[in-house]
Order: sequence, then C-alpha cells, then structure tokens
Amino acid sequence: MKFTTNPNRAYLLGLWKSRRTKQGVGVEGHRELCEAFLKQCLDEKLCQPDKVKFEEGPVYKCYFYNTAIRSWLDSELEKRQERLKYMNVFAANYFAGVFDAKGGWAQAGKKEVSFIIGDRVDEMVLMRLGFRVKKEGVRIAIISDDFYGWVMPYLKLEISKRS
Repeated sequence: MKFTTNPNRAYLLGLWKSRRTKQGVGVEGHRELCEAFLKQCLDEKLCQPDKVKFEEGPVYKCYFYNTAIRSWLDSELEKRQERLKYMNVFAANYFAGVFDAKGGWAQAGKKEVSFIIGDRVDEMVLMRLGFRVKKEGVRIAIISDDFYGWVMPYLKLEISKRS
C-alpha cells in the first residue's frame, strides 16, 4: 500500500517524530497528546481501533503495529528538507505537531519566545522558511514573532494554545 502525505499526516509526523515510542507506531506523553495522535490515526484510517494498545501510568502510551506505516513515517522524516521547503499548510501542520509534542514558551529578556525540541533538520527548515532561530542545546528558540501565529490554527492540544 502506498501512502501519500497530506496536512493531517504532516501533523502526525511532527507528533510522532517528537514523542515516538520504542515499540510500534505510537507516541508517549500526557493523555491529551495520546488522544490527539490516536484521533489523527483513526481519522486517516492508518489503524484499526481494536489493534491499538493504550497504556496508562505516569506516562501514557498509545501505539499499534504496522511496518508499512512505520517505514513510510521513517522515509518521510528523511525527506523533511525537501517536503517542508515552502511555507504552506504541510510545513505549518508538521511544526504544529512538533510544537504540540515538545514545544512551549521561554523567557528571553523581557519577552517570551516560542521554542521546540528539535534536531538540525528542523532548525535548518525553519531558517529556510524565514524564521529567526537560535539553537540552545536541544531547544530551538524561534525568535520570530510570526511563528506562533503561523502554526496556531493547526494546533490540536489545548495546553499549546494561548489566548
């Protein structure tokens, strides 16, 4: 079966990249994150409801086994530089997924800046899209004010949204 990328799957890729589980295709984190991942997978018909494993505890996990989807997600991760080179809904959804999974706000002097936990590819893609970024360890601080406005319509978690 051949999978194609759409904006919802780009969001799913961002979530999965940031919070993936060791087993299967899944994420680990808080309950709302797992529910958002599961809803996206079910809406996109990537898994069947009776095949999903959901573990509760201090850290929630939800995952399912499908080698075709796992290899497709891995190949999409390797193609991020090419796939996300334009400032469109695909890139916005991907970074919304990363922000929902491992993003937040940090004080930078007198103002707050958004940040994500990402790798060199994420940093390079953000710079190519025209955002000013500064890497501090694993954190990528996005100094540009318009980043949050760009990804905000695509955020799925209430904890990521600001009023």
